Amino acid sequence: MTTLHSEQNNQNMNSTLPEISTSNTELNKPLSSDTTGKSPINTKPKNSANTDNNGNNNNKNNPQQLRRLVMVTGDKGGVGKSTFARGLAQIYIDNTVKFVGLDADNSNPHLIRFYETSANIQRLDISNSDKLDEFVDNLKELVYPKPKESGENQEEQSLILLETPSQFLPTLKILIKEMGFLGVVNDKCQMRVTIVVVISTIVDCINQLLELYSYCGDNVDYVIVKNLFYGEVEQFNFYDNSQKIKEIEQQVKAKSHTFTSITMPKLAKKSYDYLDVKNMTFRQGIEQDEYPSVFGRILSWLNNFQGQIKPIKDLFGIEKILSE
Repeated sequence: MTTLHSEQNNQNMNSTLPEISTSNTELNKPLSSDTTGKSPINTKPKNSANTDNNGNNNNKNNPQQLRRLVMVTGDKGGVGKSTFARGLAQIYIDNTVKFVGLDADNSNPHLIRFYETSANIQRLDISNSDKLDEFVDNLKELVYPKPKESGENQEEQSLILLETPSQFLPTLKILIKEMGFLGVVNDKCQMRVTIVVVISTIVDCINQLLELYSYCGDNVDYVIVKNLFYGEVEQFNFYDNSQKIKEIEQQVKAKSHTFTSITMPKLAKKSYDYLDVKNMTFRQGIEQDEYPSVFGRILSWLNNFQGQIKPIKDLFGIEKILSE
């Protein structure tokens, strides 16, 4: 059983048509790949314009447009990081967005456990310095794959979803201080970075966010996720009333990056535990016929979750929500 048992929504189903269909969705339908050119290495990330990252053709015409690395973090254990990563993976699949998932949470690998058979999910070991170097090199190989021995070209990847382990901040500090990680990803992989930070209502989450900013600065896009499992929106007063957070937001936006917050809805305990015991994706929870209540709860949760993602879909590498 996971640490976070009942992560999301007690809302009743409304009478409107759902945004997400209850029918089967074609999994991970490939979109066209891009051919963004490489640029010289620079240890400081560039402030390039935001881009689509579904392998669309825009990158062919404008090499300055970047791909997207989405890093889902939350250093406080049990804060809901894995649930957000699973939800985002489901949104990618339901909207036929091509992506590669990297699951670095080896103690609780939710992406592997729930989505390995539904998408391209790979286990990632970043437990030591050599593994960190291997991760960065393999990241470039995903974006710029070498031809096979037969001479056949391999498919380029333009969207990477990385679920980080708990207590990831020290590792990220090493990556940035010793390697200039953000600059390497930007220049060698032509990727823009979105850092997702899942928080609860406690002040420690704010302290960890401030520490994260001390490493990453205004070189990335930030999405702060208020997990409503821990309280209503108005109860996140440590975050909302933090003057330091407000200053950070201004600094990030001044550098043409994004700093924004969204919410992650609650899911009733029975529904969350049902998925957990059955090792089901959110989509499979909707498609099961055993419990109508589970169907209703998960459908409502997923629609609400997608509603939070939709206004800032570009930060997650999504070109179009299919229900638009």
